[in-house]
Amino acid sequence: MQHAYIPTKEELEDIISRVTRETVNEVLPGAIRKATRNEWLTTDDVMEMLQCSRRHVQYLRDSKQLPFSQNGRTIRYHIEDVEAFLNDHKVE
Repeated sequence: MQHAYIPTKEELEDIISRVTRETVNEVLPGAIRKATRNEWLTTDDVMEMLQCSRRHVQYLRDSKQLPFSQNGRTIRYHIEDVEAFLNDHKVE
């Protein structure tokens, strides 16, 4: 015969509070960062993220390694494309 354990109200509240706090601490910083960041980056922003020269960013564009959008002379990079480039070239 199995015995069932029924937690008290205080124990349930403690468990719910702990799980909620852990979830918020894990999810909230990333959600805030994603919500407040600029989705489209300039070449200077990409240079800073990749720690490389303007010429190297142009090379990445020319070689189709880094997608970009262009309107006239204005070039922008989607942040997710830059992050994907970094992740694809991560050495483990």
